[in-house]
Amino acid sequence: MRARIVYAAVTLLVIGAGSSFAGGDRANVRGMGMARSYVAASRGMDAVSINPALLAMKEDMLTLSFAPFGIHAGSDFMTLGLYRDYFVGVETGEGRVGKHLQEADKQRILDAFRNDVGEVTVDASVRLAGVSYQIPSVGGFAVTITDQIAGLVSVPSDYVRFGLYGNTPGSAYDFSQTGARVSWLREYALSFGGTIPHPEFMQWLSVGAAAKIVQGYGYYEIQKFNTSLATSDNGTLTGRIGYHSRLVGVDPTARNSGFTVLPFGMPVYGNGTGFDFGIAGGIGNFMTVGMSITDIGKVNWEGKIEETYADTSLSINDPREVANGNIIENALKGHKREGKPFSSHLPTTFRVGVAMQMDKISTWIPGELLLATDYNQGLVDAPGTTLHSRFSIGFEWKLLKFLPLRSGVSFGGTDRLNYALGFGFNLGFFDLDVATENMELLWGGDGVTHGSVAVGTRFRF
Repeated sequence: MRARIVYAAVTLLVIGAGSSFAGGDRANVRGMGMARSYVAASRGMDAVSINPALLAMKEDMLTLSFAPFGIHAGSDFMTLGLYRDYFVGVETGEGRVGKHLQEADKQRILDAFRNDVGEVTVDASVRLAGVSYQIPSVGGFAVTITDQIAGLVSVPSDYVRFGLYGNTPGSAYDFSQTGARVSWLREYALSFGGTIPHPEFMQWLSVGAAAKIVQGYGYYEIQKFNTSLATSDNGTLTGRIGYHSRLVGVDPTARNSGFTVLPFGMPVYGNGTGFDFGIAGGIGNFMTVGMSITDIGKVNWEGKIEETYADTSLSINDPREVANGNIIENALKGHKREGKPFSSHLPTTFRVGVAMQMDKISTWIPGELLLATDYNQGLVDAPGTTLHSRFSIGFEWKLLKFLPLRSGVSFGGTDRLNYALGFGFNLGFFDLDVATENMELLWGGDGVTHGSVAVGTRFRF
């Protein structure tokens, strides 16, 4: 019974979260290898969605980008060690069977929640097409098409506690901090960066902007979840089940939903506009500073909106009805109705950073060494960004010019702490870049909570 109720509640969190490759900065593979320290270090196509002012930096006249993608997912409470120990079963002569949990096992699982609420995140992007072009006397232009899928789910630890212990006499569970927001967007962006007159202490100064047409393919959010259960000492179960969620588009978890993922030709349920603004400058021949605000705007959702809601109280005196669980499960299913149009924010983000070419400061450094540091801050509570600030520091070392090595570390954000690693093959006319910002995956430690990978190619002319 407990498993069915927990499943019914958790299903509310993941409806609409079925994903494909899709948050624009994950397509910056070079930056991802530097722990996303990129607001002053990006150049050419990599500056799109990060700091358009850096398009002004002289690069190749024409660059074509072919489907760079990045995927990042994880939680702050489910570690690889917990998964191995409790969710893959125990090997026996008759195959794998479920592990019987002792009290110490249950407490270890609950202790994985740093707070009373855990977070599950997904953030992915693919640049379906991209081209940049340099006009030396004017600046740099870029036209891109980028898919973005991003989501954040908040899971109170009482879900796990209820699954482990059930409604024992004297127990009480509060699920009111349950939350979820997931979106699938596609942006068509025109970006430009050009130089402007600069003060004497700077070598150059540039500004940039991007205008975006945004299409929405799906959106899901839980607006409220006022739900709790309590069992008295005599076994009477009382509770309140109240929530309101809305789904735009097709529910990918429904049977025969017809949900598909295609590069083009999918139904559009929302439309909006967005803007990026950035500024960058050079100090001496070794330092670049940059600042940007990206994804300013909203999406208006108007098609195929379904709301699910419930508002009921429970009082069950018969232990047999409590054990059966159908009453609670049916209450969690709620009622459905057609929803009204609404709007959601794009993942507006503020970034500021510094990049230094260390080999131009010290002659003893072999090859080319770029050191960069960034501060990122989400300005709205929306899928694809976070109100948790993030600080990062990363480097790119070209001991061999055709083989750049990248790494870095970041603090904050959704992951709290990340170690990044990346490399590239730069052959002049062709680049291949590979990166992860969760380097701990390489040695598979029990404490791993997140995973990521990014790959991108481009041709230069």
